[in-house]
Amino acid sequence: MAEISLRSAKGSPLTIAEADANISNLNTELGTKVASSDYTPAQILARIKTVTLFNSASGLNSDTLTFNSGARTAVSTNTVNTIVGRDGSGNFAANVITATTLNATTLNGNVVGDLTGTVTGNASNVSGLVAIVNGGTGATTESAARTALGLGTMATQSASNVAITGGSITGITLGVANGGTGATDTFTARSNLGLVLGLNVQPFSNNLTALSTVSTSGLYVNSSGNALIRSIEAGTSILVTNGNGVSGNPTITLSSTPTVSAILKTGPNSEGNIGFTDNRFATIFGTSTSAKYADLAEKYTTDREYETGTVITVSLDTTAEGTASFEYAQRVLGVVSAKPAFIMNDDLDGQALALRGRVPVKVTGAIRKGQPLVANQDGNGIAGDHQNSFAIALETNLDPNVKLVECVIL
Repeated sequence: MAEISLRSAKGSPLTIAEADANISNLNTELGTKVASSDYTPAQILARIKTVTLFNSASGLNSDTLTFNSGARTAVSTNTVNTIVGRDGSGNFAANVITATTLNATTLNGNVVGDLTGTVTGNASNVSGLVAIVNGGTGATTESAARTALGLGTMATQSASNVAITGGSITGITLGVANGGTGATDTFTARSNLGLVLGLNVQPFSNNLTALSTVSTSGLYVNSSGNALIRSIEAGTSILVTNGNGVSGNPTITLSSTPTVSAILKTGPNSEGNIGFTDNRFATIFGTSTSAKYADLAEKYTTDREYETGTVITVSLDTTAEGTASFEYAQRVLGVVSAKPAFIMNDDLDGQALALRGRVPVKVTGAIRKGQPLVANQDGNGIAGDHQNSFAIALETNLDPNVKLVECVIL
């Protein structure tokens, strides 16, 4: 812009130098300007086309561009003879788009030609074939598409009415609630269905199969895979109640008057009893009895516990019935027995004293077989022929000390 010196108030004219300067500046400014003949529309358009960054460098707005038919306004609808413009959402509409590369989030319209790029999103109204390897079905109809994809008629079945008439199913786990087993192996399937063998259900058994064929009642017996029915029957002096077990447990009892030819026992000698000390038989009838041991004994209370063979006389103490002999030739009550053949009053307190029979006796001094014995001091016997003799020696023993001598009580 040329610089011009001016006066804002009258009476102060420009100097000659200032006037010359103004003229010089104007000449310089005018010399840099282009003639109006150089600014035709064609020249202006040519200059605009040389601008690389159109919007920022030219200062022109596309809304003001003018065609032969007049000014046109940009629109976002598919309208002829208009400049394409975006709507408030950034969308635009067009009839035919021809491009080397098309990049769009949503594409509404027809695509004509070969598409070699990647389509991301959904496509409808596609006319032509899309190969299976390219993500299509290779067909233009549903039936042909199912055939191309190997679906057969399964795709036509209703979800609630699927009929499978052949083939096999592999790798599918169908829950119990949906009619399956919820498993892919037999063990887990039985467990899911509550059919664990030996826990929830009985494994197959030939015995049970045989038993199911039996129509009679009684006790089941397995005989080589055959189900047989047996019952408990009564024998001699044996009573049986409910022998087949149908009405309850079988009960086996002895007759109140059993008939037996003999009573036999098992085990070693001297073991096993007939009856109980607190539940005795009343009367035992018999022709004869025998015992391993020899003496007949009866229980008497003593003032203390005495050794086998001790000679016992009547005690003067009111708390006991017997005591060890303490004088020569006393009247003898009995001799302490080790193994009596028969005990009378065996449920009473006291010691069993041999009254008759063979029994070892404590003897002091030498004694010969056949000599009678009388009581002596300290509960011992001694050889002596006296009206109160109580035993006869059955062996000779010349030992002067106290020892046990086999004797018979008279």
